[in-house]
Amino acid sequence: ARRPGVAVARLPVDHGRAAEAVCNLVTALAPAAVLLTGLTPASRPRLERIGRAGPLGARGGPPVRLGRWPFARALERARARGVPLGLSEDAGSYVCDTTYWAALGTPVPRVAFLHLPPPSWAWPAERGARVVECVLGALGD
Repeated sequence: ARRPGVAVARLPVDHGRAAEAVCNLVTALAPAAVLLTGLTPASRPRLERIGRAGPLGARGGPPVRLGRWPFARALERARARGVPLGLSEDAGSYVCDTTYWAALGTPVPRVAFLHLPPPSWAWPAERGARVVECVLGALGD
């Protein structure tokens, strides 16, 4: 889907294909920021600070890349709005982690990964949208 200033894409759940897709999107769109999202079994959302190469490590590059986002501002915005949000140093060893690592290898100045609990009675879509709003809003502060 496309909105003014925002592009949304669903990536394949495959380490190599997802990494390739995110890099192709960055090349095609030249965004100022990339916010990747994925699901977590945790009870609250968390922003990931580190992306690891995982099975993509053989393609070159450092095994760990640091996120590029105003993390503290995102947490402040969330707290001020009563939205639960934490930071994590481990995006897991699944496709989320390697896709984040691949995005962090691009020249995009702001890149982060946000894990959200799956939609449920405790986490309706509107609640997840408030978290995304806080995280994206940190870019404009």
